[in-house]
Amino acid sequence: MATGVARDMQNTFQDQLALSILRSDAAEAKAYNLRSATAVFVNQEMVPLDVAISREKMEAYLRAVAGRATKEG
Repeated sequence: MATGVARDMQNTFQDQLALSILRSDAAEAKAYNLRSATAVFVNQEMVPLDVAISREKMEAYLRAVAGRATKEG
């Protein structure tokens, strides 16, 4: 479910978002204490699961992240 949402968000934010989907046993995941099969990160911060599995919530979350990046950059 979160993978499908992530792919949809990649399509929506393709010019602002780089998507990587990794298994929890991947080398990149070793730095995190992951306790579930699904974990979504944006800018090295874990996204709450209820946000990650909702297209509407995830889109709002990413728009907010993009807005902060624009103000900071």
